[in-house]
Amino acid sequence: MLTEERFADVCAETTWHVKKFLDLIYIHSEQEVRGRQPRATLNPLTVLMAAAAWERFLNDLVGAASYQDDKWGERGASGLGRFQIPKAKTSDGKGWISRPWEPEHLSSYLRQRGVLDRDISDGWAAWLSFTWVGATPKGWSFAEYAKDPGAFCDVLKEVQKVRNGVAHLAFPQDFAAAAESSYSWTNNARSITIQSGHARGLSAAVLQLIDSSIVSVAQSHQWPAEKYRLSATWFQSTVSDSDSRYPGAEFRGGRGLDRLRG
Repeated sequence: MLTEERFADVCAETTWHVKKFLDLIYIHSEQEVRGRQPRATLNPLTVLMAAAAWERFLNDLVGAASYQDDKWGERGASGLGRFQIPKAKTSDGKGWISRPWEPEHLSSYLRQRGVLDRDISDGWAAWLSFTWVGATPKGWSFAEYAKDPGAFCDVLKEVQKVRNGVAHLAFPQDFAAAAESSYSWTNNARSITIQSGHARGLSAAVLQLIDSSIVSVAQSHQWPAEKYRLSATWFQSTVSDSDSRYPGAEFRGGRGLDRLRG
């Protein structure tokens, strides 16, 4: 069963994986560069790592709720996730999203396994960006899942689309099918990449989804959510100098995010 100790392990592991995609943004921001340059490779990888952090978070929640004590081990959540959801796909006419990413299906799956007693999407509220200029996400709009579930499905589809596109680059035999499935990226880098502003906007959505989902799980079990959440300074327009990993970083071109729900 999911205990607070195991949940703490999951959140610690999740924080580490979130740092992976924030690291890539931080590296990309180290020096101002314009035009074609090798760092364009970091952009799709940023989204790939953000998608991995989201899926790993779900993996470890399910593992923490289902593993017997003798299988949990001293390493806690690391490597023990088992997110075994059918891979069937469904379409709403606006593109495909795999079933494990569908909020309605995901919530049912997590409730059945004792991860939480409500829909994981109940607490989803985020600032979302679907446009960008260079390295800066633009067109931010505030959305709550209860009022606009389509906005969250759209951003999850986009994260998944880019993630799939990156994966297909590693498997040439699938690239033709990937292109036919609209894994096309708009950019000015003259290479197979995406704009940095696009990557940063999508990673911001994942950052907020993970944080608000941590709160939902904690509140479901009446645990103190604040001690398990992602660092508050990562949501600020400029990361505080007190942050030893990203002092002074601007992950979204100076745009701050409300750290929603407490």
